[in-house]
Amino acid sequence: MDATILAILIFIAFSILTPISLIITSRTLRRNTKRNSVKDSSYESGEESTGSRISIMNEYLHYFSMFIAFEIITAIVLVWAPVAKTVPEIPSIAILGLLVVAALLEGITLLIAKMA
Repeated sequence: MDATILAILIFIAFSILTPISLIITSRTLRRNTKRNSVKDSSYESGEESTGSRISIMNEYLHYFSMFIAFEIITAIVLVWAPVAKTVPEIPSIAILGLLVVAALLEGITLLIAKMA
């Protein structure tokens, strides 16, 4: 078997077994308590929950959008970095320009969100 395929299979096995072992360990070590209305209810800073629940608060939405943009930029850099020296200069300059524009747009988004 090729060493690359073996490494991929070991990585897949490790990726599957790690979360399973964490769940089993958590269930083994935690105290077993009976379910009750207090345990099953939502807790918001010691206050009773009122109204409907929203998934994302508007005041934090710009941080979430910036985080997603940062993740995309990081993925591009991680893919581009190993081959940066072998790629001709024009595509390298274009990718660097893309990263600079993306960083500027993130900053503008943050400024707009803070002014609102």
